[in-house]
This record gives sequence, C-alpha cells and structure tokens, in this order.
Amino acid sequence: MLRALRSGPVEVDVRTRPEDISAAALTSFGGCGDERLRELMEALVRHLHGFAREVGLTEQEWRAAIRALVETGEMTDDRRNEFILWSDTLGLSMLVDALAHEKPPGATESTIMGPFWAEGSPLREYGDAIFDRAVGVPTLIHGRVLDIGGGPIAGAELDVWQNDANELYSVQDPETPEDHLRGRLLTREDGSYAFVGVRPIVYPIPSDGPVGRMIEAPGYERLTTHFFDAETDYLDSDAVFAVKPSLLREFVRRSPDDPERPPFVDGEWYSCENDIVLAPAGSS
Repeated sequence: MLRALRSGPVEVDVRTRPEDISAAALTSFGGCGDERLRELMEALVRHLHGFAREVGLTEQEWRAAIRALVETGEMTDDRRNEFILWSDTLGLSMLVDALAHEKPPGATESTIMGPFWAEGSPLREYGDAIFDRAVGVPTLIHGRVLDIGGGPIAGAELDVWQNDANELYSVQDPETPEDHLRGRLLTREDGSYAFVGVRPIVYPIPSDGPVGRMIEAPGYERLTTHFFDAETDYLDSDAVFAVKPSLLREFVRRSPDDPERPPFVDGEWYSCENDIVLAPAGSS
C-alpha cells in the first residue's frame, strides 16, 4: 500500500523540526498516481500531524492509541465491526451520512447503519413476526413505501433489524439465532408492508471493547434509517448523534382483545404506523 502511494524512500533528518517531519510526510505522497487517494492521504497527514502538535501528544499517549487500534482490530469480525462503533460514537458516521445524503423535501431522512447489521436476513411475508420468541413487547409495525409524489412503490425491499429487551442484537448474543429480530420484506402493489417486531428500547454502547432499517427499490436511492420511540428518555443524548425529529414515531398501546391483534400475539402489544418516502436515484 505505501509503495503504491509513495514515489520512493523518504529520508528524514532526526535533527529536523517537527514541522519539517510533517512536510516530508506530505511530500512522500507526491508520486501517487490516484489523484483522489493522494488528496485523502495528504489531508489525513496534515490533520493527524496538526492534532499531535496541537495537543503535544506524548509517546505514552501515542502507544495507548496504537493499543486501542490493535484491540479494535482483534474484536472486529464478520459479526461485529468495532471500527464502525468508533466512527459512530465520534460522530464521524453521521457527518459522512449528512455529506452524502442531502434528501429532497419530503423524503425520509437517513441515519447511520451502525455496527450490528448483518447480511443474509431471511425473507419474511407480509405481517410475519421477525422472531420466534422474543423478550420484548410485540409490536406491529406497518406503513407504506412511497415516492416523493405520494405514489406507492411496489416491490421495494426492507431489511429490518432490532435489539431485544435484553438490550442485545442477535450478533451480540450467542444465545439467540442469527436471524432473531431480523428480516427482509417486499412491499405489496400498494406499497404497503407490515411485520411484528418488538417495541424498541434504549441500549448502551457496547463496553466490552475499546471503544434500523434499510430500504431499496430500483430507480430510488437506497435508504438506511432508524425510527425512534417518541417517548424514549434519551433522545437528546444519543451516543451516535443519529436522532432526527422527523424520525420520531408514536407507539400505540393496544388491548389483548383488539380485533387487529396479530394471531400469534398474546397479551400486551403495540402498533406503530410508519410510512417511508424514497428519493429518486441521483437526487442527493
């Protein structure tokens, strides 16, 4: 990687000033043939070196940072990405999302994917539960996927995933199957969709390491977003800065004898109506 970026060996006089070292590091990328990659690497060096000079970074602090990165790599696998968690909690993920996805008026706003999405969620039918057994309170989530003109989008795919009332996603909990509270659904001809999940609860950032929904349809921008319970107590202190007022939803408590109760639900349950509006491709 470094050989492809740099034109040749870089010699730095150990007696030079800190700013001379930074200048030499910047110059080393002059031979990179990929203009965008060179721009990114030069900016990265400028900001990293500037940070180190601004705070007077010590050798002990530098080693601690390297150890944290090593631990991050060791904890990252195909079920959990600790690097994404760093990005989320530092606000970088939401910043990149905001830069990349400026939606037209009326379109559902996006948020970050987070570290707990996984490929291969099972395809579910309209109204299916996305769990076999769950700890949380069953909740019927339903609505339509629409274009910005209000027309229905048939055949849009929703990829949904939730944590359970034990605060864990399935990728975090070795006691649950991988498809627990996960599923993919296709909208019907009128753009409608429905599934039974659980009422969302707050959950902590994982503390054992160093540190939504996804919708797509042909002709429309892929949307990764979250929806939040409007009654949650921590909307103003979200650790990954993902809460947006337009994404708050009301969860309505329903009685056990309600005629709209899903047939496999017993006892207390909730419902939440949630329409999703996709922006046309290329509008961001």
